[in-house]
Amino acid sequence: MSAPQKPTPPAAFSPEDMARRRRRSIALALVLGGLVVFFFVVTLVKTGPAILNRPL
Repeated sequence: MSAPQKPTPPAAFSPEDMARRRRRSIALALVLGGLVVFFFVVTLVKTGPAILNRPL
């Protein structure tokens, strides 16, 4: 029976990989931010102007 081998560490990311990952993260953040703004606007439109006529 042989001794279990140690797992090799993963290879380091290249600068190109890091740049690709950063662009993908920025794109995902923009899409999620756009969805938040979209849902906010849809909520305001569905509520209508009656939201301003409430007692404070």
